Amino acid sequence: MCGILGEFVWRDRPTDVAIFKGLVSLMERRGPDDEGIWTDGQCCTLGFRRLSILDLTSAGHQPMLTQDGRFVLVYNGEVYNFRVLRQGLEREGVRFRSTGDAEVVLYALALWGKKALELFNGMFAFGLYDVREKRLLLARDHAGIKPLYYMLRPGGLVFASQYDQILAHPWSLYLDVSPDALALYLRLGYIPAPYALLNLTYMLEPGTWLEVGSDGRVLRGRFFEFPTFQAPDLFGEAALEAVDGAVTEAVRRHLVSDVPVGVFLSGGIDSPLVAAKMRAVSGGPVKAFTIGTEEDRFDESPDATRYAEEIGLQHFVEHIAPEQALQMLEDVIAACGEPFADHSIFPTMLVSRLARRYVKVVLSGDGGDELFWGYTQRFCSVIQKAEDFQQPYWWRMIRWGMKRFLHLGNGYWNLRQPTLGHWYRTIHTRFPEHLLRAVFPEVPPWPEDFRLFLYSSGDVDRTAQWLRWNEFVWHLNMVLLKVDRASMYHSLEVRVPLLDKEVVQLAARVDWRSCLDLESGIGKVPLRRALSRHVRYQTKVKKGFSVPMGTWLSSALRPVLEERVLQRQEILGLPLDREALRTMFRQHALGQRNFEGALWLLLSLSLWIEKHFAARSPVLSNRQDVRVGLSR
Repeated sequence: MCGILGEFVWRDRPTDVAIFKGLVSLMERRGPDDEGIWTDGQCCTLGFRRLSILDLTSAGHQPMLTQDGRFVLVYNGEVYNFRVLRQGLEREGVRFRSTGDAEVVLYALALWGKKALELFNGMFAFGLYDVREKRLLLARDHAGIKPLYYMLRPGGLVFASQYDQILAHPWSLYLDVSPDALALYLRLGYIPAPYALLNLTYMLEPGTWLEVGSDGRVLRGRFFEFPTFQAPDLFGEAALEAVDGAVTEAVRRHLVSDVPVGVFLSGGIDSPLVAAKMRAVSGGPVKAFTIGTEEDRFDESPDATRYAEEIGLQHFVEHIAPEQALQMLEDVIAACGEPFADHSIFPTMLVSRLARRYVKVVLSGDGGDELFWGYTQRFCSVIQKAEDFQQPYWWRMIRWGMKRFLHLGNGYWNLRQPTLGHWYRTIHTRFPEHLLRAVFPEVPPWPEDFRLFLYSSGDVDRTAQWLRWNEFVWHLNMVLLKVDRASMYHSLEVRVPLLDKEVVQLAARVDWRSCLDLESGIGKVPLRRALSRHVRYQTKVKKGFSVPMGTWLSSALRPVLEERVLQRQEILGLPLDREALRTMFRQHALGQRNFEGALWLLLSLSLWIEKHFAARSPVLSNRQDVRVGLSR
């Protein structure tokens, strides 16, 4: 697990190595164990920071070159089936110098080309440079577990693990804010791939590759795509057994490491299942880490403690108090290289800090909700409404009531396209549309090419699968970005066995009715069944891994909110109606309405601008002392 950076130039002048070294230093927390920079002195410069997990010797140093010097790799992640791939490469004559996975990835790409991407089972983002052909290949894993940003200018390309590295690069100085990216952030609370905040900057989408040559020609392709619909062939008991077996093997694969491995433990289903499988597979003691809160409706620590006792884990628990929110604020914003408003990053950073005191790697339970229909509140309501969307427009108006239909639940007027997809979009909107337009009269509309919520079918089976696809493609990626940012800020590798490629492919074959009971409102039935083989206790109500942000904004965070948000007249050049914003906050503070999603979205953005965006000019103007400039 590491941080990567690269610059590929086909026009203008070559890389300024002093600036490049400063950009590499920005990702020191991602890789505190080693640093490497390689350049051909003409077109390409690659940088690397290492968190040593496999092969702790210098043989794992990157950038890593093939023995003939033709290919150079910077690689972030873990490919868990690397030993099987290594055997195939050895049969083709490769003689390895290291025992880790990076060299296997290097030679697999060198010998098999982009076809190797389909063989990798793991989490990764990498840049591979062909010295002879002067060609750069970028790729990102099937689920988007590891991030990869890039900036594509007429004369070259820059890629990085962190968006703040893109911001700090000289080429970004005069780029404007993308209206599409800002529109998405203000509604969703993060910027989904392939968008990024500045024009000409992007996040590489999961399961895709990008290749660029010295002539500036760009090629793109996809090596993995989660299906929007796939006819299921696993039902009932067969599905339950298949999922149990796949999760067991995934956990076994994810335990490959030359350093100790622990586990995040919540009070739900997914991480206790991963912990139980880990305990069974390893046969030894397992350290588990939990964060609790002072509000019972969010506190999962009592349930986690019961799980830990029954599974037989060494359990470490910390609690987060309201006063800690203010203390953590600077770290939270520093960890996010681009705007990000999921406030569950607070406990994620705390549990990462706690775990890092004892281990270098942890397993987590992320992915179970998205793959096995775990978000029952929104899933059940939408599936039950699917049949309504087969009825005529007038029938729906009568059934739902005019007001509810016109506003679709949160104030979004949608007379032109009253589809199930648009209705589902309102569920995920953090800033209700009518309030967003009141606070930002000139707010950009949803991007025309943003097609994630375009869905109009009333077929129940297709709707159930579309919901899962939607969550896997966008909501899961927000979760994974959060986990990557929080954990790597504390130099901790987080692995997600429920997103093992074989588990994901198996999940796509399972019938949704074998996972979700509409009457009881219980989801993830295969995971619950698998967990029941290890413990007697199971929670039924999903609390979610979060914090009482609504309370914090009215107490511990209120002074900073009033100073940094309520006094503003604009955000990133977008005019702000201060009175409308103050009215919204007043209603929240009095307990009349809960606007925690919108208010934290604005506060985190304001703080992010001060930390990462406003400091761009000093960074770039101080060429004589780049490291000082980058720290400002």
